Amino acid sequence: MSFCILESDKKTFEYFKKYVEFLETEENTCHILDNRIQADEIRDHLKRHGMDENHKEEIDRWIDENARPFREYLNTIKLVYVVWKCMGNVWHSIQWNDFNRIQENLNKIKDKCLDTIF
Repeated sequence: MSFCILESDKKTFEYFKKYVEFLETEENTCHILDNRIQADEIRDHLKRHGMDENHKEEIDRWIDENARPFREYLNTIKLVYVVWKCMGNVWHSIQWNDFNRIQENLNKIKDKCLDTIF
């Protein structure tokens, strides 16, 4: 599976907005932002556990346990972005209700359609 069920929460909406804003610049790619977001998540994880970036074992553990589901999460957010962008939307028109509607509809078709994409 490459996608997940998205929660309707502020953090997911903020990540969605980051993709929209970041991809407005032609030379930016999703890979760049994916890596930045994942690195931030790892730093936040370390900070929550009172560790710094020198705790390589903990970083490796986070990657082993979370990298795949986290990338599925980011892939699903990017799919929301694709739908949103194909609807002709632009950066300044981002609305919670639009995001939420797309997210809910993608969640509904995840099992029937999205899980068949590999």
